Amino acid sequence: MAYFFEMNPKKKKVAVFGVEKMGTAISYAISKLGYYVIGLDTNPDAAHNFRKYVKSGNDGTFYACSQRDYKEILSKFENPEVVISSLPYHQTQSVAEFCIDSGFRYCDLGGRGDVSENINDYAKDHAEKPIMTDLGLAPGWVNILAEEGCRQLHGQVDDVRMMVGGLPDYLDSSQNPLRYGITWSVDGLINEYRDDCIILQNGELKTVKGMEGLEEVEGKNFGVMEAFYTSGGASHSIRSMQNRGVKNCSYKTLRYKGHRDIVRFLIRDCELDDKTLIDIFTKGCGFVDRDEVFIVAEAQSGDKTWRQEKAIKSDEQFSAMQKATAFPISAVAALMAEGVFDSKKDQHRDYYTEYSKNLSYADIPFDKFNKNLNILFTD
Repeated sequence: MAYFFEMNPKKKKVAVFGVEKMGTAISYAISKLGYYVIGLDTNPDAAHNFRKYVKSGNDGTFYACSQRDYKEILSKFENPEVVISSLPYHQTQSVAEFCIDSGFRYCDLGGRGDVSENINDYAKDHAEKPIMTDLGLAPGWVNILAEEGCRQLHGQVDDVRMMVGGLPDYLDSSQNPLRYGITWSVDGLINEYRDDCIILQNGELKTVKGMEGLEEVEGKNFGVMEAFYTSGGASHSIRSMQNRGVKNCSYKTLRYKGHRDIVRFLIRDCELDDKTLIDIFTKGCGFVDRDEVFIVAEAQSGDKTWRQEKAIKSDEQFSAMQKATAFPISAVAALMAEGVFDSKKDQHRDYYTEYSKNLSYADIPFDKFNKNLNILFTD
C-alpha cells in the first residue's frame, strides 16, 4: 500500500529508508535543504511522522511498502539521486547492496562495524556511484571534525581525540544513580559498553575493553565530565589516522561523573545479561524529554592544538540526539545528490588517480558540509 503526494519534478529526489524517530528528522532536514523526499517504511503509521515535516504536495512522497516492493518503487518509479538508510543495522546491508547494484548513491548511519565493513567491501567491487557508511553523530560528525582539525594544523599530527556525550539536560543526581537518561537505542548503548574498542597507540592498532581509559575532561560547554572508551564511534578514522602517521587516536563517550563505575560494576562484576541491563536503564533512567549533545574533537601537532566543541540542545521539534545525528548525514547526502563526489580525481602532470567510491571522512569538503549544517540549525 502506498501513500503519495503530487511530485515536483523540478526538485532532485532523496530517498529515506525507515521513517521512525531518526528517519523523521532526516526527512525534515532533506526537505529543508531543498530536496524532494521519498519516505519508505514497512509501517503505514510512519506516514504521520513523515507528513508532519514534509507536508506540501511539492515536497515529498511516502510509501508504506514491504522490503520486496521497495526495489520496484525506487528502480521503476522514483530513481532518487541518493538513498539514506536510517534502518537498524541488521536491515542495512541488504538495502545497501541493492542500492550499489542499482547504481544509486548511498549512505547510512552505521551501527555495527562488521556490517559497515561488509557494505564497503561489496562496494569496492560493485559500486558505480559513491557510497558512505557510518555517517551520523559518532561515527559521523565528530570524525569529520577530527579530519578538519588535521587539515588545519598543516603538518604532522601526533594525537587525535574524539569525544561525544548524549545526556539528559539536567545535573540532579537524585534523578537516578546512573545520572543518565535514554536518548537513543538502549541495545546500541549496551553494545558500546560491552564491546572491545580499537584505538591507535604509539602508531600501532590496539584492542582495549569498553569502559576503560577513564579520565576527567573539562569543556567550555559542560564543565567537568568523565570520558571512557566505547566501541563504534571511531569507525574507520583509526586506520585513516594511522595511514596519515598519527601516533595516538581514540574515541570516548562523555558522561556525568560516576556513571562509568556503576555501569562497569553491573556489566563486569555482576555479569548481568542484556535483558536485565535494558530493564535497569529503561525503568531506572527512562527516556528523557530534554537532552543535550556535546561534541569534542581535538588534534595536536607538537605544541600546537586544534580543538572544537559543539553543544546541541533539544527543542520543540526534535531531541538533541535527533538533530546531532540526522543533520550531519543529511548535510553530506545533499552533497552526494549534487554529484560532488562522483568524479573525485587527483590530477597529475600526465595522469590522474581516481579515488575509491567508498567515501571517507577526509573526503568531505568541510566548508560545504558546514554550510548545509548551518542551514539546518537555523530556525
